Amino acid sequence: MDSEESLTAQLGEGALAQHRPEPEAREERPAGAFVHQISVSGFRGIGAEATLKITPFPGITVVSGRNGSGKSSFAEALEFALTGQSYRWRNKGAKLWQDNWRNLHSPDPCSVSVEFAVEDSTTTSIGAEWAAGAELGDAKHWSQVMREKQQEGVSALGWTNAIEIHRPILSYDEIGGLLDQEPSKLYDALAKLLALDEIQDAEARLDALFKQKSQPGDMAKAALKQLKSQVQESDDPRSAELVKLLRKRPPNLDAVAELISGSTSGAESVVVRLDAIANTVGPDVQHAAALAASLRDALSTSRGLADESMRTAELRADLLRKALEFHSADAEPAACPVCGEGTLTADWAEHTRAFLETEQGQLAMYSEARAQVNQLEQQARALLTSVPMVTAIDGAELTSLPAYQVAQAAAAQIPHTVEGLPSYLESTIPAVQASLDTLRTEATELSAALRDSWAPIATATLAWLGLERDAQQSTELVDRISKARNWVRNHSGELRNERLRPISEGARAIWSQLRQESNVEISDIALEGSRNRRRAVLQGTVDGQETSALSVMSQGELHALALALFLPRATAAPSPFRFVVLDDPIQAMDPAKIDGFLNVLTGIAKNRQVIVFSHDDRLPTAIRQRSIPAQLLEVRREQGSQVTVKFADVPARRFVDDARALVSDRTLSDDVRRQVLPGFFRFAIEAAARQAFYTQRSLHGDKQIETEELWHGATTTADYISLVLETMAGTTPSVTSWCKLRPHRGTSVGIATRGFHHGAHVSHADVNDLKSTVDDILATR
Repeated sequence: MDSEESLTAQLGEGALAQHRPEPEAREERPAGAFVHQISVSGFRGIGAEATLKITPFPGITVVSGRNGSGKSSFAEALEFALTGQSYRWRNKGAKLWQDNWRNLHSPDPCSVSVEFAVEDSTTTSIGAEWAAGAELGDAKHWSQVMREKQQEGVSALGWTNAIEIHRPILSYDEIGGLLDQEPSKLYDALAKLLALDEIQDAEARLDALFKQKSQPGDMAKAALKQLKSQVQESDDPRSAELVKLLRKRPPNLDAVAELISGSTSGAESVVVRLDAIANTVGPDVQHAAALAASLRDALSTSRGLADESMRTAELRADLLRKALEFHSADAEPAACPVCGEGTLTADWAEHTRAFLETEQGQLAMYSEARAQVNQLEQQARALLTSVPMVTAIDGAELTSLPAYQVAQAAAAQIPHTVEGLPSYLESTIPAVQASLDTLRTEATELSAALRDSWAPIATATLAWLGLERDAQQSTELVDRISKARNWVRNHSGELRNERLRPISEGARAIWSQLRQESNVEISDIALEGSRNRRRAVLQGTVDGQETSALSVMSQGELHALALALFLPRATAAPSPFRFVVLDDPIQAMDPAKIDGFLNVLTGIAKNRQVIVFSHDDRLPTAIRQRSIPAQLLEVRREQGSQVTVKFADVPARRFVDDARALVSDRTLSDDVRRQVLPGFFRFAIEAAARQAFYTQRSLHGDKQIETEELWHGATTTADYISLVLETMAGTTPSVTSWCKLRPHRGTSVGIATRGFHHGAHVSHADVNDLKSTVDDILATR
């Protein structure tokens, strides 16, 4: 279910099936981001630049202020910097948002920026800036890790998908809209959180791959059906052989290929032999005529030179040459060896040589004529013997074959004497060529006729062979894909509910705290159906009666339920965000649910930074009444959109105020004050130390789990102060030395330690020393 590439690797040739590893007993959390500060200028209700600083570690921060004070502008700035939009204005009309996003009094410069403290990293910032006169959509988004180059957009941080899935920011409008939409929208929201789109994507990938890999098989089946119909209508003898081969399952593809190629087909060999006849080359008629004329001329020339006198001259020349040899052998003139009467003198020899030169020219002409006759005779006989023989073909009737065979046989009766060859060439060769041309034409037409009846079947069979081979090769793969697809389909519901279970349990647990006096109890949260029939189902009971929870809930209950569904999604372990931002979450809550809501926030704040924007003072009041450690900030808006932020309450300073109130309370006995007041000193110093320690380590990029281990490993007030000093200095300084630097520190720490165990008298001056000591510790941030 990972990706297209993963599926390809799984099904690749020779690939082995891979299995997801079993989850380890302890899952490491991803590095998380805490909000440290939000700076805004010229945006929404904030004119000149204003900065909201928040302690970047787990805990509750409440940002309060009346309507129009600018507090929600900080929340919208954070949302816009992260997502590039605002849920509140997205659903209230684009024109209203676009016309009112710039501040009326100070529209320029216009920018928003958010600084995060990131675990196991360093400070990271994101923001958006607008040039003068620029439209909302022209914002330049950026991100930057400290000491690194600023990047365009926020995608470089790798938070894009997490923002959509875990949605760490939720406004009052979004809380209301979460359950007001059709069930499919809630299904989609939960599906993204649970990564159910992985299941849907896996099913879609398998469907697409099954269709792709099954295509050769489907095409082969369709082609085979059409081929069988075509073969049944053919009278060709090869069609009957093909029908037999196609009936076998699976068919012998090699045998079919041999039939089509003709290696096992008699009918195909007939075509091959007809083609051979059609391509037979006969004697050249023009060449034969030219050869006959040349031979006739050579014979005529030879006859003209070959009379009796030429023969006598030839004998005489031979005799005279021998006489010259005889003369040359004897130094003295000798008598003629033939007649014995004459004398072979030097004059005779000279006269004889001159006579022989004249006779030799005539003899050369005669020899040349005889040589040409012999050469032309050989060519003529070779031409006549080269006339090809053609035999009958079984299964193919050639009506012109007998005529050609007669002409070929006649050409084979070659005359013995050279004188008959010219006329013989002129009479037989044209007859042979004419009959061969007729035979070749008939063979060509018969071959074409045979091919025309078989060619469409052969072509169709070859096409089917290719498809069938592909189909047989992919059969095993298609079977594997089919099994995988069926498994995903059959188990998608199980996978869906398995992933939903922890979210469902978390939502029901939160609802059990939020419901307070509500008589609606959530019994089950399920995702049903798929595609166009998908929906989220929330089953519940009202006074024990089963019903659909959404249909019986009031608006306040729906808001509380939306929070119950949202918070597990926003605080899921894989989220890289260690903060949850809620804008006006208690607006629709009745007083009974606020106490339960505070319980929920307190539980989340153990390992998450919870930031609540609210114009309702009921939440800060409940925090004060229950002495819950929290950072309380107040936003005020002065004339000209001047926005300021001040601490309304810091946990450590709250303990200082409580100590001051006890010192001033005359209704308490001295003994009670001696025993109780040192406890407030200890609580104030340790609360200040915790805030400074967590803030420092968060800004340094230290892991939260390591910070918590160090904090919980300390056991005394001095240990907590030492953690703060060590984080700042990088070494382990002496708490005693730190106390001696300023007298009020030693006094306050002494009351918080020794006085906590043995009691101590506390004066107004001592409370002032406590305030100074707390300020010193907080100032080390």
